[in-house]
Amino acid sequence: MKAKARRQRRRAEESTVDHGTPERARHGELVRHETMDAGVVGKRVKHECRLDWYADKGSIVDRQYDAGLRFRRDWAVAASSAKVTGTYGPQISRAEGRQDFTEMQLAARRRIAAAVALLGRDLAPIVIDVCCFDEWASGRLPALRDALTMLADHYGLARATDAKGKA
Repeated sequence: MKAKARRQRRRAEESTVDHGTPERARHGELVRHETMDAGVVGKRVKHECRLDWYADKGSIVDRQYDAGLRFRRDWAVAASSAKVTGTYGPQISRAEGRQDFTEMQLAARRRIAAAVALLGRDLAPIVIDVCCFDEWASGRLPALRDALTMLADHYGLARATDAKGKA
């Protein structure tokens, strides 16, 4: 009787789990996460980019990870194209703080250009390869760490402090 109850409970749990498409599982290890629906558990890819993998394995620290993600986000905005669809909601004027897409894109391109100029010819290709094109750092991991630290300083990201309050 207990085995039957266990099987029924297992079936009930499996029906509330979103495993996603088979293609999703090919991109790496899946981890469970809670969804907005009560009792429904979903799965997502654990490492969506190389930075996730390096941070998970302890190869880079949080500050370097945040700098890499910021560079990646700016790259994505700078390289993207404007959407063609219209907006059905109320229009917000630019005077209220909303930027036009091209202004956002140009600002992202300026930030990328400043970061690449800071990194120089040696480090910029490594950061672009790993952060933007999801390539492995391979033997360039120490250089990647140095470059991400330089980016974190450039972006003004706070350093981790120890128990005595020193950076």
